[in-house]
Amino acid sequence: MKLLITGGTGNIGSYLIEEILSKGYSVNYLTRNQSKIKKSSNLNGFFWDIDRQIIDHKCFEGVSHIVHLSGESISKRWTKKRKKNILSSRLLTTNLLFSSLLKYRSLYKVQHIVCASAIGIYKSSYDKIYDEESICEGKTFLQQVVIKWEKELLNFKKLGIDITILRIGLVLSNRGGILKTLQIPTKFNISAPIGTGKQLQSWIHEYDISNMIMESIFNKWFGVFNAVSPNPVEQKKFIKLYAKSLNKMSLTIPIPKAIIRLLFGEMSVLIFNSHYVSSKKIMDSGFIFKYPKIEEAFLNLVKD
Repeated sequence: MKLLITGGTGNIGSYLIEEILSKGYSVNYLTRNQSKIKKSSNLNGFFWDIDRQIIDHKCFEGVSHIVHLSGESISKRWTKKRKKNILSSRLLTTNLLFSSLLKYRSLYKVQHIVCASAIGIYKSSYDKIYDEESICEGKTFLQQVVIKWEKELLNFKKLGIDITILRIGLVLSNRGGILKTLQIPTKFNISAPIGTGKQLQSWIHEYDISNMIMESIFNKWFGVFNAVSPNPVEQKKFIKLYAKSLNKMSLTIPIPKAIIRLLFGEMSVLIFNSHYVSSKKIMDSGFIFKYPKIEEAFLNLVKD
């Protein structure tokens, strides 16, 4: 089995590639940086240019499955330009894959595509539990991005390609993301909850999201799935337990919302939003979490 991966240099993508190679499978990956193109027996890079909609179509050679993880990071201050890039990076990469597979459909036979999406499609709520059938209104910027993104992904059905969409929660990884942001304040015992601290965090360990992607391929889990652990936690507990795992203290006095808005602007909604997202569907399909509880997840990451 050979896989093509987009977004292979990101937190999830880089971890996933290591896992796939360790299992003896081959990986092709796409990159916009020609200096990062490497060739070996089981790992091969190919060039694409999103803005010019150019792709080396040989990236599809022998590929049965695509894992599509590309997209501009949402964890940097949202300027007008960055908001445009957050949306376009997702739509343009998806469209380039689709149009290329359409153009070369007589040459390549991709069977299945696994696509990253996000729980940001759901409205922030302190009491509602979201499953895959929950209504997504599309009122906020993030909701609009994810709705348009998922709509674009459905185009692959026109080519007879099966689709898996994973709505990913907060990914716990030492490679980047929330834990890298928390490392410095936690090290100096000054990490603290933000606002009320009661925001619910639906999270997932990097091992579990990587394994979920592979399991969806092996078991042919098609459709939309929430990619989150079965045990969301309040933000203040999240901060406290992470500090504890590092043998550090966290502050109990919360950081006022006004300060966070001043520092991060519109992007601060990522910190204030609350999501209780259900993982029942993926678990009913047979998925078993290695790290269902956040204490276990933190301990593993601290060891690494």
